[in-house]
Amino acid sequence: MEMKRLTERVYMTGHDHATDRPALGAIVGERATLIVDSGNSAAHARLFLEQLAAVPGAEPRYLALTHWHWDHVFGAAEMDLTTIAHPLTQQKLRQMQSYRWDDAALQERVQTGEEIAFCAENIIKEHPGALRESIAIRPADILYDGRLTVDLGGVTCEIFSLGGEHSADSTAVYCPQEQVLFLGDGMCQEMFEGPWSYDLPDYEARLQKIEGLPCKWYVNAHWDPQNADDFARAAAQMRALGKLVGAETDSVRVYAQYRRQYGAEPDEAAREILDSYLWGNRKRGRQPLR
Repeated sequence: MEMKRLTERVYMTGHDHATDRPALGAIVGERATLIVDSGNSAAHARLFLEQLAAVPGAEPRYLALTHWHWDHVFGAAEMDLTTIAHPLTQQKLRQMQSYRWDDAALQERVQTGEEIAFCAENIIKEHPGALRESIAIRPADILYDGRLTVDLGGVTCEIFSLGGEHSADSTAVYCPQEQVLFLGDGMCQEMFEGPWSYDLPDYEARLQKIEGLPCKWYVNAHWDPQNADDFARAAAQMRALGKLVGAETDSVRVYAQYRRQYGAEPDEAAREILDSYLWGNRKRGRQPLR
């Protein structure tokens, strides 16, 4: 995960699926640097800070958390910066301060639905052995309401609420001068209530919050960065397949409709999207029009 220069003032390290490390970002101003997300461990945070130290003029002062999920906040104590978050993120951070992270505690939270197996497995992989005893949850210092602008000197960051089914506290960080938008997991599926799923109205609501922003780059925490054309194509596919599924809950009918509409079998990416919308409809008890 080498640090890459995305634009003149924006740097990032990529995601790593091995232990679910998300992409992290840095917006470098003339007076201060703002980091987007803290990583999924103290080790992840240290690696990022070590690489950022080689960037001329980078003076880390602020940390913006995109939401409360473990892989985005476990490095905050190690970074120890002035931390900005949504009030709902802060509530979860306060709650997590009382958690234990041993195998038994993780398994208990999986059974009660507070945690999912995917996250528990990656917490264990990222923190082998006694490392889990050192997990520390650092709450935020600044809570924003709706929107917050941070002036870093020569460049600003617009921090605003994205919300959505992945996590109600989802926050985006936009740098208008560099035309870069950090989305965290804000465009991802719902993960905690059974199979991972999408809801088209929910996805559309999130998309409407960002569509008017001039952007050269969109950074999703667990995907490669997308330029404007790639993001537009991906969003168009999400909309088209969501409309194809409609309120349907039967995969046989949906796949047949896909073949009629596109004249081919759906590829792996399309199948994942179709299945996610199907599960979203099943969770909501929707009935298709006949």
